[in-house]
Amino acid sequence: MATIVDKEKNGKVVSFKFIACLGRENGKKIYRTTVWKPPKGLSYVKARKMAEVEAYKWEQSLRGDDDKPHGKLTSPAPEAAEAPKTAEIVQEEETFRYFAEQVWMPLRVIGGGLRPSTISMYSFLLKVILPKLGDKRITEITGIDIMKYLQYLRDEYKAPDGRVLSEKSVKHHFNILRNIFNYAEKQEVIQKNPIKKVDPPKLTKRPVDALTQKQAQIFFQALGGCKLEYRCMMLLMATAGIRRGECLGLQWRDFNFEENTFHIERNVTYTKMSGIVVAAPKTPCSVRTIPLMEGVKMQLLQLHQEATIRHPNTVLLTAFVFEGKESPFLARDPNTATRKVREFMKSIGLPGISPHDLRHTCATLLLENGADIKSVQEILGHADASTTLNFYVKADLGQMKIATQKYAEAFNL
Repeated sequence: MATIVDKEKNGKVVSFKFIACLGRENGKKIYRTTVWKPPKGLSYVKARKMAEVEAYKWEQSLRGDDDKPHGKLTSPAPEAAEAPKTAEIVQEEETFRYFAEQVWMPLRVIGGGLRPSTISMYSFLLKVILPKLGDKRITEITGIDIMKYLQYLRDEYKAPDGRVLSEKSVKHHFNILRNIFNYAEKQEVIQKNPIKKVDPPKLTKRPVDALTQKQAQIFFQALGGCKLEYRCMMLLMATAGIRRGECLGLQWRDFNFEENTFHIERNVTYTKMSGIVVAAPKTPCSVRTIPLMEGVKMQLLQLHQEATIRHPNTVLLTAFVFEGKESPFLARDPNTATRKVREFMKSIGLPGISPHDLRHTCATLLLENGADIKSVQEILGHADASTTLNFYVKADLGQMKIATQKYAEAFNL
């Protein structure tokens, strides 16, 4: 059966590309491709089923298995009307660009059940990678080619906003190349995997951006002058360490105000391709129940009362705490949380930190005020306590003196 690849425009599938392998010539695979557009007004499911039928007919006609004409495909691609030379098709089929765009992306990424935000990131990174490596034969790319590309990212490439790439961004490029070449090796497209000859870029360990005790005091005092919904949003991120997507995914049914707890089971993301998507949290460990501070609970109850007045005669259990513009049952774009946090920090003269930095702040303040590692790990939803240790546990000279003094007192030294 021919491979069918969705062709999108503005986030909607407008046509389907058919790819058929017709065998080998001189040891090289021979491919034919064409594009088919479904009739207007069909749902995606119906259009996809019709595409499968048309792809089968088209492939049979190419193979000469059916002497009866099957009619003309709607808007055939130029290569369908007049088949390109075999050498040209083989050259396209062997390139890194072809494998990345026509094999890896549709089968491993889009068809692999990955999160929309991950698919969007991979699509963006490929736009940078392909101009440098895309026209090379995938079987001829070497470890040196990959190292030169990574060096280009460090020394020459500038992001769309003009910034030099961070170490973490360069690591993202390495990771996508590793995923592509590992998949090519698994499918026996390549015999030697060049990525195995390249060391992963090292990341310089930097202290996390978090508010100090003094800054946190200013932050919490200033929240009283903030609009209630944003006050609740920032309080939850700063006192419970939840991610911004987890915060925007909260519904009123997730709160147990009698037990002073709330449950995380949703995460909201936004990409240009998929829009606002509500899905499961980042990892299974991210599904968790977190203690709710009494002061934060009182603010949330006030917010719930306002929501009840705005939406009379409405059961709000499945409504989002931070509701979308059109309906309380629609999630809000998580980017609004980032903008609001930065604006608020600037207005009170504190560093322009992000919602994720409020998560760091929560972890840091918990540990500085005597919380144990295991409790902080569970609150943050880390799968491994080593993540909590590596990111947040630090000791200054004052803390070390206190620890030494306790040791001395225990043994009368």
